[in-house]
Amino acid sequence: MAPDTPRKSSDVRIRFGHPWRMMQETRALTMLILGHVIVFLLSIGHDEIVEEMVADGWIFARYAEQIELLFGFVLFVCWGALTYRLMRMLQSARTDACICPRCNHQCGTAE
Repeated sequence: MAPDTPRKSSDVRIRFGHPWRMMQETRALTMLILGHVIVFLLSIGHDEIVEEMVADGWIFARYAEQIELLFGFVLFVCWGALTYRLMRMLQSARTDACICPRCNHQCGTAE
């Protein structure tokens, strides 16, 4: 498809590349995936992070377990929020691209 030809609204493609050339949906999806990766990596090492904070004197040793649990809970909430947003984005993409083959109307609209 030539760059100057008009595209249908249902013709949404996800492209990876330079951020200033990406479509808004692609940037949002890329940021969601990056957020999932960051939260996953933090959740793997959250106990070591708290241990280092205790060793450096940022928190008291007696509060280490509570801080670790709080940190894990915050990461769990962040993971849930990212997953919810990702599912909403995929649901929106699925309903926007749905065209009935029988009547050639978008799904969910009256004939």
